[in-house]
Amino acid sequence: MQHPDLAVTSEERVLDAILTWGTQGDGLHGWEGANQKLEECSPNTLFAERLEPMNELLALVRFPLMPLSLLQKV
Repeated sequence: MQHPDLAVTSEERVLDAILTWGTQGDGLHGWEGANQKLEECSPNTLFAERLEPMNELLALVRFPLMPLSLLQKV
């Protein structure tokens, strides 16, 4: 994710990919699905052993490049 040649269409897709990986493909798709699930359980439960790597990966998301309207939802 830190490779200078990495090009993505949006940071939202990066966030979605991280959250989908973190939930281990638990049928959740993107940040909206993870957000809904977090209303029912804790991050420890949702991400389990992937919680620590999730924190490291989320730090790499370039949130300033996201539209304000999306950031308000996230």
